Amino acid sequence: MTAMTSDPLGEFVATIRRSRLIEETELKRFAARLSSASAREFADALIRAGELTHYQADKLLQGRWQGLVLGPYHILAPLGRGGMGTVVYLARDCRMTESLGDSILLALKLLPDRKAAADPKVLARFRREMVMGHRVKHPNVVRTIAAGDLEGIHYLALEFVPGKTLRQLVMQNGPLAVGESARIFADVAAGLSYIHERGLVHRDVKPSNVMVRPDGRAVLLDLGLAFAPGDPLPDDPSIVGGRGYVVGTMDYIAPEQARNATDIGPAADLYGLGCALVFALTGAPPFPAETARAKVRRHRHDPPPELPNVPPEFARLVHSLMAKKPRERPASASSVRHQLLPWATEAKPRTMVDALAAADAPGLDAGLWDATPGEELPLAVELPGKGEQREQTDKLEVALDLPQEHRSRLGWILAAVGFGLLGLIVLLALIRRL
Repeated sequence: MTAMTSDPLGEFVATIRRSRLIEETELKRFAARLSSASAREFADALIRAGELTHYQADKLLQGRWQGLVLGPYHILAPLGRGGMGTVVYLARDCRMTESLGDSILLALKLLPDRKAAADPKVLARFRREMVMGHRVKHPNVVRTIAAGDLEGIHYLALEFVPGKTLRQLVMQNGPLAVGESARIFADVAAGLSYIHERGLVHRDVKPSNVMVRPDGRAVLLDLGLAFAPGDPLPDDPSIVGGRGYVVGTMDYIAPEQARNATDIGPAADLYGLGCALVFALTGAPPFPAETARAKVRRHRHDPPPELPNVPPEFARLVHSLMAKKPRERPASASSVRHQLLPWATEAKPRTMVDALAAADAPGLDAGLWDATPGEELPLAVELPGKGEQREQTDKLEVALDLPQEHRSRLGWILAAVGFGLLGLIVLLALIRRL
């Protein structure tokens, strides 16, 4: 914590002023009323009055004000880590608050400056996500509200979807019943159907990208790996994937996506949906393994796992989604939705949780709470019994170098070239002796 000067309260008020979190008239009113308070007492009073969150107060008491206000957005508390080194914050759009007289919450995804500068392909991917997000508007897909650069920080302003991810629900409560799984994934299939109609492939359908709202409806998150077949590809294959560059999450990746991430179609998302259904029904991904390569090998060669507590007809549907060949999977996400709906049960709405109160407290990820918005975060530490970070580390940006069969073919070619050169050297030696 940054040490205060001989006037801690004055320093604290000056830090608030620099942050622009509180209007000057309100700040002066509180300062006059609490002139004898300590900086901590002043911060607590502002928290009770709803002027500051605990996260904001924590940063300000340390003398750290940068990044708490970005243009019209007031950052309230961290929500979690996104892909590509991004961080997602709960934020308030002050323009909406002023015009509607209500507090409008959104999810603000930020790409730290140092991360963008150090790895240009990450910035290129982030900008692609900005473009892809504007092509999608559907109730079962998270909506992109705005995107751009503010004060040197790249941002995406997204619809805030309250609730828990499917991964969180299963990890906390155990596997879901068939009826609940069918209802959730009928919504996911509806979102995928719309995405596919817009000419996109999501490429990262997995439990942590499915948000289940308190009313039981599901929303598909994160277009960070979305891809438009037929669109011109970047010159650098590491940006969107291609031969030798695998993008996706290895527990849920389709075999063809692991071979060539840009030579795929909507069927790759249906495979991911099937794998995520297995997780919902069993509490585990279908093909667990110690390494990414081993997981890909199992996706290519192992049959889908048995689902002993699932009706055979529903199990056949799940297994059809996980067919190794894309043409053997269901024809479309729309057809999958229609097959799921008869199995779906009515939602049992959960009690609404105060989203701000839930986010505004240090969680298991200390690095996320301690960092100031716009900073590059330290790596997350995986805690015993907690699997959220492991899934992120398996999202390979540049990985596997080449699929196994291509590596083997390359090995034979290199060996043949080597033997050819050796033979040529021997032949030249014999000619010299003659």
